[in-house]
Amino acid sequence: MGANFKTCLFGGFDREDVIAFIEKTSKESRERIEALEQEKEALQQQNQTISAELQQMRGDYDQHCQQAQQAQELLCKVEELSARLQALEAENGALRTQAEEYQSLKEHIAEIEISAHRRTEEFRAAAVAQLHQLIDAQRGWCEQARGQYSELSAQFAQKLYAAQQTVSSVDLSGFDQMQQQLWQLSESLDQPQD
Repeated sequence: MGANFKTCLFGGFDREDVIAFIEKTSKESRERIEALEQEKEALQQQNQTISAELQQMRGDYDQHCQQAQQAQELLCKVEELSARLQALEAENGALRTQAEEYQSLKEHIAEIEISAHRRTEEFRAAAVAQLHQLIDAQRGWCEQARGQYSELSAQFAQKLYAAQQTVSSVDLSGFDQMQQQLWQLSESLDQPQD
């Protein structure tokens, strides 16, 4: 930004030209500072939004961790039920062996053993069906949680990249130019007048 000042017959440059130039430069500086302040506020607001989203993601992650812990507890229960099932199957085998050994006993004892065998098989079938339902539900939950976490991670990465691009593209070269012009103005004012 160059300044062409009129010279006066007495006293060097025309005072009104110098004052007008200083006011113009001051106004431009204020406008640039206001624009930078607005841009700064927009970036701060964007940063707050991203921080809120990050906090939400952390909350979601904590919730997923709790759900994973619940899934682990359910798996422990499944293992307990499997152990119980194996014990019942072993017991069932023992009952079958006893049934074969005592086939010659009275009809009433045979009916009791058949009834016990039927109850055991029903319990086993119900336990196996329940185990299959629990396993299927846990598989579905794992797939859903993995997809949600992957989507949240991708969204967070996009937001961070956009914020980084916005912050790194700020142009501050106008300040350097303004400082250079102020130095030139200062030097021109300090030069001896002819």
